[in-house]
Amino acid sequence: MSLLKELVTTLVTALIFITAIELISPNNSMKKYLKFILGLVLITIILNPIVRIISKGESSIYESITDCEQIFLNYKDEIKSSDISKTDNSDLRKKAFEENFNKNCENLLKSKYPNKKFKSDIECMVNFNKMLFDIKKIRIGISEKSISKIEKIRINTKKKYSEENNNGNRKYKEIVTFISEQLDIPKDKIEVYKIEE
Repeated sequence: MSLLKELVTTLVTALIFITAIELISPNNSMKKYLKFILGLVLITIILNPIVRIISKGESSIYESITDCEQIFLNYKDEIKSSDISKTDNSDLRKKAFEENFNKNCENLLKSKYPNKKFKSDIECMVNFNKMLFDIKKIRIGISEKSISKIEKIRINTKKKYSEENNNGNRKYKEIVTFISEQLDIPKDKIEVYKIEE
């Protein structure tokens, strides 16, 4: 790099000097000889760094290539470290988004149903550059705070298990509808389950 800088500085200085001499010289038959000599000086100035590189040989070329490689590697390391920090930052932002969404969902449900405990868990894709998010699934766990009624136990009845299970699903249907309306999320993406205490 220093060799190139030195070449440019010398070349610019020589061109200014040659132009000044041409302007000062008189317009006679000697002007063409003067231009010839100044041209030779300019060619010598241009060829001087090339001769120096050749005379120093392989070591000078090797040093120049090594310097360029080092600059490239430093730049590459900077890019990698910035990419790693961006991905770490993106993961942290996504995690914070999910935590805040879950807290807001739980608070929304607690305000509507104060006698129950809720645990929300969201599964989503977030793009912070475009400010978009896509909710894949919301899982809401429900726990009753109050003492529940004891149901009668019937022995040898023909009532099937699926009917009892449907009664449980109907029990949470109101919560699914409420969350769907409040958060503008399709009902099929909301999953409600009972938390055992």
